[in-house]
This record gives sequence, structure tokens and C-alpha cells, in this order.
Amino acid sequence: METPNLNDDSINLNENAEPEELNEKQLAKLQKIEEEKKDLLNRVLSGQIENIKDRVAFVLNNSNDARNSDVELAWSYWYLFETEILNGVSVTKEQLKGLTKISSLSRMRAKIQNEYKLFQADEKVRKFRGVLQEKNRQAAIADKPSGLGTYTVYIDETGKTQDYLSVGSMWVLKSFKIDSRRQLLKWKEDREINYEFHFNEITKNKASEYKEFFTKFLSIHPEVGFKVIVVNNKGLSNKNAAITDLTSHLLIKGVLHENETGRAPLPRILSAWIDEEEAGSDQLKIENIKERISQQKIKGLYAEDFQAISSKSNFYIQVVDLFTGAINRKLNTPQGNHPKDEVADFILDMVKFDLNSIDKNNSDVDQSTVFNLLENSQ
Repeated sequence: METPNLNDDSINLNENAEPEELNEKQLAKLQKIEEEKKDLLNRVLSGQIENIKDRVAFVLNNSNDARNSDVELAWSYWYLFETEILNGVSVTKEQLKGLTKISSLSRMRAKIQNEYKLFQADEKVRKFRGVLQEKNRQAAIADKPSGLGTYTVYIDETGKTQDYLSVGSMWVLKSFKIDSRRQLLKWKEDREINYEFHFNEITKNKASEYKEFFTKFLSIHPEVGFKVIVVNNKGLSNKNAAITDLTSHLLIKGVLHENETGRAPLPRILSAWIDEEEAGSDQLKIENIKERISQQKIKGLYAEDFQAISSKSNFYIQVVDLFTGAINRKLNTPQGNHPKDEVADFILDMVKFDLNSIDKNNSDVDQSTVFNLLENSQ
């Protein structure tokens, strides 16, 4: 563990202050920080890694050890982004001079963790660094185990106004592939595709490209898994509450399944990224979901970053949109004869999902079943 960084670039505001207690300058600063945070998060999670801030955030997102130690952060950063200098075996004095300085990485880490409140260190480490809020100092807990893996889950929902409500998800259990976005952008460029992939926007002229995109994504990420939870809308008076319930069940049961099958055993960090809708309702939903997961007290599960992110330029969110849209289409329009039905059939065949396995009469959220659709799960 490194020595405390007394120069951490954190915001000089009372984090517990109400908006009306802040002056105009402070409010403007908070708004700027929130915008920068949102932009960074969307960039990192969509694979737009272009500068030192993006790269540090990328490492922090994928490594709990790097969140806690600037030495681990620096090694991972050099190993991922400066391989022309660092070969992972040895480094000379001259080569060391060419690597990004640990102090520069530490300052950027501090900004991301202390200002943006993203990818934070364990509470014990934060206390040691002197940046833990006073109200949490006495309750500081021990470090999490080193070398933790992750459950990175992308989530989308659909069907609020239809017969069936579905919440779909894509589970990434390994570190992000840095060149994934580049490969997909090159694929789009070669085919002169200038639109995003959303199930509701499928047309006859685009159907073949949608199928090819889904296939291309899975060829780059053959290890991803899909999970979905479905409920009959009949009798559900509060659709937003039902979505919160379903998403909570999806994550809890999904984690237990991954652990019990041995595919991705605990302990692990859980991060959930939800397709952005409305800022206020998104945040409320996220806080409720995270609280419910924490109440389960699943041994070895550390629920950390839960955020709503934009689907713009994010291929992961676009893929889960297509998967969830395909489920929704076949449930709500079973006899359809539209290009959407053609694409839906293709996607469900790709993930080997049998619609007949769904209990279409079930309207009890708590009794809903999570269907696991896993690539290479055998």
C-alpha cells in the first residue's frame, strides 16, 4: 500500500451539503464535475480510450488492486498501454524514464476516485489516504482480497406498454478487450454503416447488417453470456417498481448461478451498467437495486459501480438492446412477419434460447425465473 497522497485533487466542497447551501460558483463546479464524470464513464465503457485519463479509468474499472495501489496501477497501465517500452520481464533505467510517471498516474487516479467518485478504493485504503468521509472513518472495513475478478453486467429493459415485461443482460467476466471497439468500427466503416444498432430501428434494408453485427460482436467476445427475466404485465400497476424488482432478481440470481456452476466463482466485484433513460429515475432505480443486492449479504460479492450510461457509441449496450428486443418481439408479436421478426429469430438462435421455456402466465415478479444463455458454458 502506498503512502498517503496529501495532494489528491479532490473537490473542496461539503459532500453532505444540500444544493441550496451552495453558492453559484460551487454549483457550477459540481455541474462541471458531473458532466466530466458522465463523459469519462461513457468513453471508458464504450472503449473510446484516447488519453491518460481514459487509460487510467480503464485500468481502475478492470482492476480492484489498481484502485488500492498506485504501484499496481502503474504496472497495469504500462503493461497495457506502453508495451513498446515495457516487455513485462525487465526494464532498464532508460526505459523507466520513458514510462508515464507514477506521480502522474496517481494524480489522475485521485481525480477519478475523489472528484468523480468512480472506481473507488476499499474503505481501509481511502481512510489511509485521508479521503474517506468522516462519517465512515470509524466503520472502515478491511481490504477486499487481492486479484478479484469481476461481473460486468450491461442491462436493458423493454415491454412496458406490451403484454410482457423483459429485462435482459449481457455478462462480461473477463477484462475488456482494448481493440474490440476498433475492430467493430473498422467493420462498420468497411460497410459504410453510419447508424447505431437498436432493435426498434430494424428495417428490411438493414436486417442483414444487424445480423452480421451481432455475429461479429460474438466472434470478438465469444465468452460473454446473456441472461433475461420476463414477467406478464397483467396486474402490474407500477411498471417502474416491477423493473427495479426484476433487475434486482436478475443480478442476484445471475451471480448465484455463475458462482454455483463454477463458471465465475466468488469472490468478485459486481458492476452494473444500465441503459440510460432519465437521470432522476435512473439514479433512484440504481440506488434501490444496489441496496437490495447489499441486503442479500452474499459472501464474497462486492457491489461497486452501478451507473446509467448512454448507448451512443457503446456497442455493449447496443448488443444487449438487440438481445432484449428480440425476446420482447417474439413474446409480444409471436406471429409477426416483419424484418424485426427475422432478426429476432436469428439472435435467439445464436444464443440458443427456446421461447417455450418461458411461463407466459406468470405475473408474480418474485417468482420470475432468470434464463441463462451462456456462450462456451460447457
